[in-house]
Amino acid sequence: MNQFIYSTNIVSDLADFFSSVSDNTSYFIVSDENTHKYCVPLISKCVPGNYKNLVMGTGEFNKNLNTCNTLWKLLINGGADRKSLIINVGGGLVTDVGGFVAATYMRGIRFVNIPTSLLGMVDASAGGKTGIDIDFFKNMVGIFAFPETVLVAPEFLDTLPDKEWRNGIAEMLKHGLIADDNQWKELSSAVMKGNLFELSDEFKRIVIKHILASVKVKTDIVNKDPYEKHERKFLNFGHTIGHALETYSLRHNNQPLSHGEAIAIGMVCESYLSARLTGLDKNNVDEVSKTILSLFNHHPINKNSFQEVYLLMKSDKKAEKESISMALLKSIGHPVLFDGVQHELILEAFHFYNSLQG
Repeated sequence: MNQFIYSTNIVSDLADFFSSVSDNTSYFIVSDENTHKYCVPLISKCVPGNYKNLVMGTGEFNKNLNTCNTLWKLLINGGADRKSLIINVGGGLVTDVGGFVAATYMRGIRFVNIPTSLLGMVDASAGGKTGIDIDFFKNMVGIFAFPETVLVAPEFLDTLPDKEWRNGIAEMLKHGLIADDNQWKELSSAVMKGNLFELSDEFKRIVIKHILASVKVKTDIVNKDPYEKHERKFLNFGHTIGHALETYSLRHNNQPLSHGEAIAIGMVCESYLSARLTGLDKNNVDEVSKTILSLFNHHPINKNSFQEVYLLMKSDKKAEKESISMALLKSIGHPVLFDGVQHELILEAFHFYNSLQG
């Protein structure tokens, strides 16, 4: 990532940005149906010259090769060349797919990300990971490709549903757990004082205050290890189990778990495993569990799904030689990589989560 802009005046900041990259031959705005309606009209005012809208469907079911193929054809028909610029406007779905399309079109053209969801702002848009799902296997095909710029404008959060706030807060809590115990304490304290059913404006202001710190956790780790050889794997805390649960839910449930819900369950389970394997204090496990259950409804893991979820973990793109490795916690703010987590312990972690009261 070449540049990060935290915007308090998006029109002014976009105008400044576009004036600094005036050598583009054409512009293409990639959005989904929602951000095309609510966000693109504001952004399009700032785009110099002519631009074309490329609109994809909403929801994880559209994070696939068919969507990419449609976008590639629209770029060809729109005359996109090596000096065109793609502007991705949306949540993680849009920045993942739009970034992948840009990185592979003509072997790579430039793109910028303008995340409009909290999850996109603190996680998906800034790490240089792009990709799509294959048969609901999360992000199984993709490429590391860094945007020219990420522009974060909290004003886009004004109309965000509470469920989408929770998705982003889950990742912010994770950032605190792996790298910033002060952020963890402040956010978890605010969560514990809040309301599971409706997030207050005061609570949301506290969350917004921590966006920059959360982004810094991620970018600092990514800058040290951009291609996930070591330190960047710490960002997977909660995701080894969480992604498997999310994939299972997408395959089998009429109302699948959201990314945040799945990762929240994953963090509880992997905190339990941290206590069993890497020395995390059991009081910290209780703290993580209570915080998660103050923010998310309790979604028991169906016992009949245990084996399939475990097999999905073994098929995850992060697995090596069928050995399940995880980013776990030695203490709050101090992650550690652990290789070879045993099947029996993973099942224990599932039972532990199920035993909690929502």
